[in-house]
Formats: sequence, C-alpha cells, structure tokens
Amino acid sequence: MTFLGYPPASSADPTPAPPAPPPGRSAAAVPLDMAHPAVFGALLTAVAGFLDVVAYVTFSHLYVSFMSGNSIHLGMALATLRTSDIAAISGVVAAFVFGASAGTLLHDHAGARMLPLALGIEAGLLLLAAAASSIALSTISLLPVALAMGLQNSLHQTSGQTSVGKGFVSGELVRLGQSIARLRARAADPAGTATLFLGWIAFVAGAAGGALLITLLGPAACLLIAAAILVAALVADLFRH
Repeated sequence: MTFLGYPPASSADPTPAPPAPPPGRSAAAVPLDMAHPAVFGALLTAVAGFLDVVAYVTFSHLYVSFMSGNSIHLGMALATLRTSDIAAISGVVAAFVFGASAGTLLHDHAGARMLPLALGIEAGLLLLAAAASSIALSTISLLPVALAMGLQNSLHQTSGQTSVGKGFVSGELVRLGQSIARLRARAADPAGTATLFLGWIAFVAGAAGGALLITLLGPAACLLIAAAILVAALVADLFRH
C-alpha cells in the first residue's frame, strides 16, 4: 500500500518516507528554481514598477500592481459616488485578485512547469493588452495587465532567507527596516538586507523607465517592451535547462 505515491517505510529500509505535502498543496508542487533568484526577483519587481507608471499615466491614476493606491482611489470614488470610477477601479482590483488566485492554483499543481507556464501566460496577457490598447484606450485594455500582475506574485523567488519579486513594495520596505535593525544581532542577514534594498531600487528604476518611455512611445509599445522582457526571462530559463 502506498501513501500519496510514496512506498511505506519498512525495517529493511532505513530511509524514511518523504513527508506528505501540507494541506492544500499538490504533491507535484515544487519551489521555483532559478539560477540567480535575486536578479530574477528584481527583474519582476522592475517590470511591476514599469507597468504601474504606464497605467498611472495612461488611465487616470490607476495602478496594475499597487492595489493599496487603487483601494484609496476606490474609497474616494465611493465618497463622491463617481460611478464610472468605482466600476473601473473595482474591475482592476478584481482582475488582480483573480490573477493571484490563478497563480496560486498554477503553483500548487504545475510543479516544475510552473515558471515557464506563468511567464508565458503573463507575456500573452501583456500582448493582449497591447493589442487592445492600440485599438482603443479604455479600462478594459488594462484588465489583462492587472491580471498578469496578480499572477506575477506567484513567481516570487527565495534568495537565502529572503523572498523577492513581489509587487508589495510597502511590505518589502518594512522588512528592509526590520532587517537593518537586526544587522548587529546574532540572526543578522546582511545578504537579505541587500536583496530587499535591491528589490526597492529595481521598483524605482522600473517606474523611472516607465515614466520616460510612456511619453515617448505610448502605452502599446510599453506593454510590448514589458512582454519582451518576460519572454527573454522565459527563454533564459528554458535554455538553462
């Protein structure tokens, strides 16, 4: 009799059976494996900052990864009963949440295929948004980008003891402050502190790049650039294997 695909341990076999996966986690799920997780995480964060600025400039101060900002805008719209703004912001937030949910399901069941699948889906969503925005600039063309950013948070990497690659910059800065405070403690993690700082720098650099390019190229071209970066990361991962 087997348990979750593993043979039972016996007295003849001193090797214990592998532990069962935690509740809610597929047995096939495995951690993402990148050669340089901190660099890859910084790249994801830079893309999030880049797309946030593109969306902010193009779509009346809407964001695609900074849901705290969107939540503030939603509260203001509710206070003034601006129906069109309420619908637009709610749609973007819902798309982001749906993307995070889809990314979690993908992470739980895709196993080693998680990284190429997620990068491919995210790049495809950005291409869809670029095509839609080239036809008409409306909030509908922004929804695939918010969906992609929600999905992207499932691609975060672990560098040492530090998780990198999420778009939650406020949380990352809190963790950076905590890490700085503990630099002189026994449990200091200077590499983790540097990684957190690198993530914040990457987000700011991505935002700066978005601010420069959106005025020169327009939203469709900027979305194509972001998609190309993700495709390049996908190709690099495929060639690594």
